Amino acid sequence: MGPIENEEKLDDVLASYKNIREALSGLSEIITINFNEKDFYHAAAVDNLKALHDNVLEILKASFTPREIRMRLREVEYDEKEAEKVFPL
Repeated sequence: MGPIENEEKLDDVLASYKNIREALSGLSEIITINFNEKDFYHAAAVDNLKALHDNVLEILKASFTPREIRMRLREVEYDEKEAEKVFPL
């Protein structure tokens, strides 16, 4: 695979990552609406959503070189900070 195809593939993967992150954020909002934040189910659901988010990042890191990931994640750094409001690290 040439550099252009690899870059296009990475673009597609990062677009999918953004969509997944937005979906997880939406699910988190639904959970927050339906459960009190002190409720066990709320905490368990948020923990599971965070685990999904972390695993998606791990898959992304395993699919491309660290340099490629670093360069691209810098491009979405602002979005990551927004996601951290929902999925604190």
